[in-house]
Amino acid sequence: MGNLCACPPNAKPERKETTLKYYAGMTCGGCSSAITRIAKSIEGVRDIQCDVAKKEVVVVGTMDEKTVTEKFTKWGEKSSKEVKLLESL
Repeated sequence: MGNLCACPPNAKPERKETTLKYYAGMTCGGCSSAITRIAKSIEGVRDIQCDVAKKEVVVVGTMDEKTVTEKFTKWGEKSSKEVKLLESL
């Protein structure tokens, strides 16, 4: 029986757009800039919003949740800031 899928053999499956909401212990514009720079380096990120006062970060796109969480967690460890995923929609 042949391949029933019309996709090229090495095609990546399309990801559904998701919204990830994080708590990130940002204390200043430098923290916000760092988080924004990190998020923009991740494939599939379409939009990033940082609210330093609320210590919230919202990432929208077709990115991999695990990748975003790992990169934000790494930033948090290096900068002694708490980071945790609050919501995945």
